[in-house]
Amino acid sequence: MSKTAKKGDWKGRLTAWVDGDREPKDRTLFVMETRARRSRLPTVEEHEKREKHRLREFFNWYPAAAVLICLLLTAVLMFTVLQMPGFGRADNPLHNQVSEHYIEHGKEDSGAANVVTAMILTYRGFDTLGESCVLFLAVTSVMMLLLRDEKNTDGRDLRRMAQEDAIQREHQDVILKEAGEILIPFIFLFAIYVLLNGETSPGGGFSGGTILGSGLVLFACAFGFEKLRAFMNHRTYSVVRTFGLMLYAVLYGINIFLGANGLPNYLVGMSLLIDLAVGLVVACTVYGFYALFARGEL
Repeated sequence: MSKTAKKGDWKGRLTAWVDGDREPKDRTLFVMETRARRSRLPTVEEHEKREKHRLREFFNWYPAAAVLICLLLTAVLMFTVLQMPGFGRADNPLHNQVSEHYIEHGKEDSGAANVVTAMILTYRGFDTLGESCVLFLAVTSVMMLLLRDEKNTDGRDLRRMAQEDAIQREHQDVILKEAGEILIPFIFLFAIYVLLNGETSPGGGFSGGTILGSGLVLFACAFGFEKLRAFMNHRTYSVVRTFGLMLYAVLYGINIFLGANGLPNYLVGMSLLIDLAVGLVVACTVYGFYALFARGEL
């Protein structure tokens, strides 16, 4: 016990408890308490009986709770549908006000001359963010199932992969390699062009990202994964796809905040960065699926 703390004082007892200076219990009492505690342990039959009782209670309440949640959700959806304007009516805002606003104010609101890009990245940006999250999570799920690492790879797998690399280097397709040397630079250049010009012409993040990911796949087929990992290893791949998703989420979150509070939209003209962010996510998704299913590694 601390020297400065009195034994009977509550502050002293608290200090002793924090410092771990409590006096040990009598050994006889400790043994008696342990035996009493062990004697009250439930048997296997009692444990199974309790588990069955818990399951019975769960299955008694689960159907009722599920039905109640479904009814509430149905009521909310039906109420929303009843508040919507009738289908085909002339004064339906879907046929006049929405499309008219997209066409007339799309460039002003988003800075993109391409109406489709303005709609996808700003007016429907939350939906596009959800699609990007779906792609991100899809690759993550495949990585959890197929990715080889030190925990699920043994020596036999390593030897087999080394043999496959040796066979690929020995029997490398000359035609594919020569065609790749010619086509891959133009594919990457075209992907960059589509990404950078999505604001003013057909293209954008999804199409440009798909072209970029296809270029990475062709590079891996023509020259092998070893050369591709020189600039696109596992760490770089994770950083790029995470950065793309986070950049989109931050930019669009700021855009929503400014619009909801009636503040000036300082993100006009930022569609280019959003296109690049979406393109990075899509490119990593295309290449990640191919690499994981083909080799189980990135």
